[in-house]
Amino acid sequence: MTDATAPQINRRAVLRTGMLAATAALVLSACSPGSLLLGDPPQLYRLTAPEQIPGVATGGPDWQLSVERPTASAALDTSRVVLQRGRSEIGYFARANWTDRTTGMMQSLMVDAFLNARSHVSVAPASVGLRPDFTLQSELLNYQAQYPAEGAGAPVIRLEVNTRLVTMPDRRIVAQKRFEIRQPAVTDGVQPVINAFDAATDRFLQELVVWAIDAGTAALPPR
Repeated sequence: MTDATAPQINRRAVLRTGMLAATAALVLSACSPGSLLLGDPPQLYRLTAPEQIPGVATGGPDWQLSVERPTASAALDTSRVVLQRGRSEIGYFARANWTDRTTGMMQSLMVDAFLNARSHVSVAPASVGLRPDFTLQSELLNYQAQYPAEGAGAPVIRLEVNTRLVTMPDRRIVAQKRFEIRQPAVTDGVQPVINAFDAATDRFLQELVVWAIDAGTAALPPR
C-alpha cells in the first residue's frame, strides 16, 4: 500500500514546487528594472525665480517680510503637472512631475524672487520663525494647463493667486490683490507646456514682488 501511493505524492510535490517557482519568477520579473509593470519613472521639472525684478523699489526704511506657504485645493497641491480640459475635467501629464508639491515650490519661488530683488526688505519663509513686520499669505486658485474644450490646439497656462499682506503681530490686512496670468504655450507637448508654466510664474513673481514691497513700505507705521 505504501509503495502504490508514493509516486502520486511525489508528483503532487513536484507540481506544487513548479507552481511556486513560476510564481516567484513572475514576482522577480515584476521587480526588475525593465519590467513593463513598473513603467518609466516620471521626468522631474524645476522652476526658478526671475533673477531680476524690474520696477522694484530699492530704497526706503528697512522692514521684514515672512512668506507663508500658499493654500490650495487637493487637486492643485500635488507634485504632478495639472491639466484641464473644458470647464471641469482635471487631469495630469503622464511622466511629468515637479520636484516638489505645488504649494511648497511656489513658496520657495516667492522667497527667491524677493531675495533676487535686492531691495530694502528682508525676506524669509514663515518656517524660519522671524518676528516680521508683515506676513504674506496667499491662496493658489489655479495653476494648470488649460486646453480648449474641443481638445485641439496648444494649451494656455492659467495662474490665479489671491494674496494678502498682513501686519504682525496684530494680523491686520493692509493690502490684498488677486493676480491673474494667462500664458499660451507655443505648441502642445510637455516641454513647451513646462516653458509656458515657467514664463507665467515669472510674470506673477515680478508683479507680486513690486506690489508687496510698495504696499508694505506704504503701510509701515512711523518710526
